Amino acid sequence: GAAPGRPDAGAMGKKAEAGTPKDIANRAKAKGLQKLKFYCQICEKQCRDANGFKCHCTSEAHLRQMEIFGMNQGKFIGNYSEEFKRAFLNLMATSHRNSRVSANIVYNEYIAHKTHIHMNATRWTTLTEFIKYLGREGICEVDETPKGWFITYRPEDKEEKMRQAMKAKRKLADEEEDERNARLIREQIERANAALPEHAKRHAEATELDENAKGELRLSLAGVKRVKTAEELDRAKHPPKEFDGASRLASDAAAELNEPLVLNAHAARKKPSALDEIFRKGVAAKEAAKAKPVDAPASGEETPWLQPGIVVKIVSKALQSEGLYKRKGVVRRCLQGGYVAEIDAIDTDARVQVDQTELETVLPSVGGAVVVLRGEHRGLTGKMDGLETDKYKAVVTLREGPGKGTTMRFDYEDISKLSSR
Repeated sequence: GAAPGRPDAGAMGKKAEAGTPKDIANRAKAKGLQKLKFYCQICEKQCRDANGFKCHCTSEAHLRQMEIFGMNQGKFIGNYSEEFKRAFLNLMATSHRNSRVSANIVYNEYIAHKTHIHMNATRWTTLTEFIKYLGREGICEVDETPKGWFITYRPEDKEEKMRQAMKAKRKLADEEEDERNARLIREQIERANAALPEHAKRHAEATELDENAKGELRLSLAGVKRVKTAEELDRAKHPPKEFDGASRLASDAAAELNEPLVLNAHAARKKPSALDEIFRKGVAAKEAAKAKPVDAPASGEETPWLQPGIVVKIVSKALQSEGLYKRKGVVRRCLQGGYVAEIDAIDTDARVQVDQTELETVLPSVGGAVVVLRGEHRGLTGKMDGLETDKYKAVVTLREGPGKGTTMRFDYEDISKLSSR
């Protein structure tokens, strides 16, 4: 038997029994931090003492890892350095954001995690070298004091970055809205100019209003009562939701006056002012509109594409306050030569009048009914067979007309969904 007072040889190699003080001590040692000099970074293994570290260094697994490390040492050290810097800065961003704190305090918090990347595996041999590197690269604000190195990390605020992006996006949208309004005004001016007779085009160039000009301006408001047309009476009962352009205002104002502007002899010799031109263009445009057919488009302008019964999307931001922006509606009738549509908004009881430049076409799902809006097949209905997204074309089979049953390809803006209401 075994000598008294000496442990059995078979029991010496066994682990401590679970729950015993020895087992609890071993678990505490394994869970806590050990000496750095007994840690192998390449194998990520912590040894308890010099003997254990020596045995690990001679093991086959460690030697195999060292062979791999020797093939590309710079790559391994660079990766460890980047991981160490990333984890250190993440700790600064979460625990000491925008605060001036001692570098030793942050480092002690960092190494409290057992699985951290050890500094002896990086390109920096000491904490001081690492802090100086952060200062040179402009990553952190560092300063040396008698109490040691202090560091301040000011990371880029992602929320602030998102706010700046949203602000820039809103600014861009406002600029686009201004450009759209300017384009609409230019189109309306071109439309009014095209409707002017030849003798009026000679004085179509607008001039600035000279406030210092001598001479008096007299408006002759004769007592002639003007009889309003049925269209004007209907417009008074159902006023449009949005302003349709400066030319309409000038036309109505000139019609109500029903008299030309009377200038004295000195002002008559001057170049016509901008106000004179606005009144003159309005009167001429209204007379030309009454003289020509309603469906005849003015030369040089876009042909009206609106059709009753089609589904369109309202993109006028002027109607955003009424909840109609980006909302779909059904065109009930076309006004002003087909350039303005009276629309019943879907899912609401709202009825508005919108210019065609503030509307977009709507494509149905495959198999839905569509109406051709432009070209020789304008007004014909068809069935949506599919989309060629790479060419921005819609494949449609005509249901009527000479080409009935023919499959054709149209641009997205040349067709629109046919309402079932």
